[in-house]
Amino acid sequence: MVSVVTLKTIGIIGLGKWGKNHVRNIRRLQDEGFCDKVVVCDKDAERLELISNKYGLPEGNRYQELDNLLANEQLTGAVLAIPTSIHKTIALQVLEHCDVLVEKPLAPTVEDCNAIIAKAEQHNRLIQVGHLERYNPVVVTLKSLLEEQQAEEKIMHITGRRVGPGPTKLNSEELDPNYLGCGHDFMVHDIDVVNGLLGKTPAKVTATSCYIDGFPYEVELFAIFEYEGFEDNNSDPILFDCRATWRAFPNLKRRKLLVQTTQEMITLDFILQSIIREQGLCQHSLSNSFSDYLEAYRAAEITNHYLATGPNQEPLYLQDKDFLACIDSRKQPPVSGKIGRDAVKCVVAAIKAAKTGKAITI
Repeated sequence: MVSVVTLKTIGIIGLGKWGKNHVRNIRRLQDEGFCDKVVVCDKDAERLELISNKYGLPEGNRYQELDNLLANEQLTGAVLAIPTSIHKTIALQVLEHCDVLVEKPLAPTVEDCNAIIAKAEQHNRLIQVGHLERYNPVVVTLKSLLEEQQAEEKIMHITGRRVGPGPTKLNSEELDPNYLGCGHDFMVHDIDVVNGLLGKTPAKVTATSCYIDGFPYEVELFAIFEYEGFEDNNSDPILFDCRATWRAFPNLKRRKLLVQTTQEMITLDFILQSIIREQGLCQHSLSNSFSDYLEAYRAAEITNHYLATGPNQEPLYLQDKDFLACIDSRKQPPVSGKIGRDAVKCVVAAIKAAKTGKAITI
């Protein structure tokens, strides 16, 4: 009997902003022995050639049409780095052939998410959603810190701020119809991080939003999510207020999370890869002078954590490596389709709350 060796072939569909980074990391993982073959697909012939040449992919591994790729390759897994608006269409097609990693958000609507999940279950496929911040070393460290102290301290409140430039042609006739608003682009990151930190999803949300002429989706979204104790009042609720905005110049970017427990304030900076812990006050006594007043309100203890970064800590590399490991083990990925759906459900509820001016149950 002749044994047939099946190559572990990974396809990357879409070579735009994130797709080209997936190519870089999957090619690295190929060199490290985690897969055997990498194939790519993009309708833009110039971009396809540029990225393929940069990462040493031969002509036979390049496709402009997805149908041709699926007909000629036996894919083990595929990364979908395509516009959110077509996630459902492409995912349903690719899931008939292999497991998929879908860039966040999983889909624009909960209904689309459900369709993707149902297709995966029908074909016994795995779905991983590209919520990259779950692999960010500062998020992993924060989760560990919170788990260590959960017996002594309660999380009372979380604040998220994600500020940065959005699409460059928001009010232009050349607007890309594939764009959604800052909720699906920015807020979905932070709601997924907080869901992961708390191990649950919120019960309800209130929100407000901003729009500009010529663009159909929100350019700023401010939401207050309520976790726990919403219905039975058995425990104090945890509030998470989250602001996502595109109303910034290209050189202004902020990605921060502030966690208040009963004893300390923890500030996480996604960009600087830092965690600052402020515990207690120097003293509580009243003072007579302004300088004494300020001195009394300094934190009694401040601890700074600056995480070392390098190629082995790159979140996208860790995520892609995890995806390949899940393909082999058949274990559900840390960010499954259902977890990705939870994040979409929260964002959709926040957008609805902002439009209606009412609290929305999630």
